[in-house]
Amino acid sequence: MNQISSTRQSRLALIGCVLGLSLGAFWLRAWGAGWSLPYVDHPDEPAVVNQVLRMVEGRLSPDTFFYPTLVKYLLALVLHVHFWWGMQTGLYNAPLVLPRTTDFYTTIPEAYIWGRLLTAVLGTGAVVALVVWGGRLLGWWAGLVGAALLALAPWAITHSHYIAVDIPAALTGTLALLAAVHVLRYGNWSAYLLAGTLVGLAAGTKYQNALVALSVVLAHACHWWHVSQGRQIGLAPHAFVRLASAGLLSIVVFLLTSPYIVLHFDAFRRDFYTLIDSYGGSRGDISGRWPLWRYIRFLWDVGLQPVPFSLMLVGIVALVRRSPATVAVLLAFPLALLVTLLRMETHFFRNVLPAQPILMLFAGVGAVALWEALTHYVPTRVRPVAATTALLLLLLPLFFPTLAHSAAFARPDSRVAAQEWVRREWPGTRVASELSHFVQWAGVSQSTYAYYLPLRPLAWYQQQGYGLLLASSDRRRRWDWTEAYTPFLTEGTLVATFGGERSAYRGPRIDLIATGLTSETLDIASAPVNVGPLQLLAVTTGNILRHTTGPELMPGEPVAAGTVVGITAFWQATAAVPPDDYMIFVHLRDAQGRILAQRDTPPWQGLFPPDTWPPGDLVVESLDLPLPDTLAPGAYQLVLGLYDGTQYTRFPAFSGGTRLPADEVDLGTIEVTQATEEYG
Repeated sequence: MNQISSTRQSRLALIGCVLGLSLGAFWLRAWGAGWSLPYVDHPDEPAVVNQVLRMVEGRLSPDTFFYPTLVKYLLALVLHVHFWWGMQTGLYNAPLVLPRTTDFYTTIPEAYIWGRLLTAVLGTGAVVALVVWGGRLLGWWAGLVGAALLALAPWAITHSHYIAVDIPAALTGTLALLAAVHVLRYGNWSAYLLAGTLVGLAAGTKYQNALVALSVVLAHACHWWHVSQGRQIGLAPHAFVRLASAGLLSIVVFLLTSPYIVLHFDAFRRDFYTLIDSYGGSRGDISGRWPLWRYIRFLWDVGLQPVPFSLMLVGIVALVRRSPATVAVLLAFPLALLVTLLRMETHFFRNVLPAQPILMLFAGVGAVALWEALTHYVPTRVRPVAATTALLLLLLPLFFPTLAHSAAFARPDSRVAAQEWVRREWPGTRVASELSHFVQWAGVSQSTYAYYLPLRPLAWYQQQGYGLLLASSDRRRRWDWTEAYTPFLTEGTLVATFGGERSAYRGPRIDLIATGLTSETLDIASAPVNVGPLQLLAVTTGNILRHTTGPELMPGEPVAAGTVVGITAFWQATAAVPPDDYMIFVHLRDAQGRILAQRDTPPWQGLFPPDTWPPGDLVVESLDLPLPDTLAPGAYQLVLGLYDGTQYTRFPAFSGGTRLPADEVDLGTIEVTQATEEYG
């Protein structure tokens, strides 16, 4: 009875350890899943997500075959659920319109979070596989320690924050390896069929994982060599048919997870050769053939870290003494993967991730072997306390750095924090930004792209209506200022900095410089006009030149039909503005007063309602007006006014105490030229 009770307690303790490890591993991997969003800094993420978005829309064929499609189909299923949930909760509007590209910046950050959480779940699955299946095959304590080391591995945690195939490949590769050990131990039909299925799933996750089939073949040979007492290695028909069946099943499963490899074989062959060629290029973590020492050094410093690496070596030696065949089967895949990678000219260390869980399992075996060697010197009565202490001494030095590493993903991104600060502290101020993609609120951004700020003097930015300049260290490719920015720092005012080499922010260093443009320094050519509760200080109109470095408004210049009239309005609230449904209208009229083009919009497109404007502050907005391409050349009148969007009544407009006709402001004439070939 006591034995039954003890067994039950052991099972409950094991279940508790599995649950605790699973929750802890998932928490470390899911914490900070929204890192950098809406910016997308990892290049592999948009490469995967862009294809998956098309799958969500019903196009199951991938655009490229650089990766198999198992992970993409899983992600498509998750995003299907996400978008359905988003439609039900109002996060997305019907009909759902998905972006065509999400490179560098995404308009669906919540979808990225769901995708990253899927990776975190799969990364946690590798931890569970070590403790449950690895523990069953190599000893429960070895499985527990190996799983704990994997749960705390910063390298695995880092890649669990990405929508990519590497962490899923680590899970499927580990499962297939453990299935190979199952073949070695039992050699029955169920072991072979399980191994075949898991090898197919592993290859369907990442092509390199197909090398795990070597472990299955070796397990088959070792098993039948042992069963036949050294007479044959499984080539007899009754044995070989099992291996052949497993191989055939793995191919079928692989093709089921990536069916378009057959259906679009020419495209697959083209992309596969392109993928191979990419390993001969200059991009990568390191370059050069056979850099074995660099891989070893990476595993020591980052991939495993010194203590687990040392324990791994001990575990391999200890397991060789117990079961050389098991060591051979488990090491066949990592060694084959390493040799394959070493032959390449360009190397990406993340390709070793599928081997990391098994190496951590060896480390668990090594930790148990060391403990068993030391137990001879530990009195029996204190062994439980000593074992707990030893485990804590092993894991705690790893836990706190790992905790800090995972917490780094939850840090605010400097780009997001800076733009949020500008929206809050400088409402209605136009920003010239070296960021090519901007944070948007309800589809509206406060910034305009300026490729490299020093290309223009500070006075030019003032003339264009920019009150702030946003400088990014990514553009100047260094944390500190360069000499080219000196005029901005001497003529303008540095008002805020976010990020930097030793800051608590992720992302580049962002500096915000005030240009000095205010209602007092604004060059006003005519008397201000009072429009309702607002004061219109000045308006600049003209042609917009679309430079690759950013737009430029050319005051008074003719505009071609089919293009856009640039209109920059300079507003001010002289007192607190009461809340209302304010709408601005801009009309383009011909000589007969007919409206040929118009724009109706709330001030700042609703981002900065007038009742939020601080009295006396300058508010600058673009009211650019698209022109029809059928517009005949000639002079046209521009007018502007303010009306109540609920009552559709215009607010009175006064100039110098005189009410303006029709309560509208005459902005002068604009010369329209014939449409260019580009637009017409």
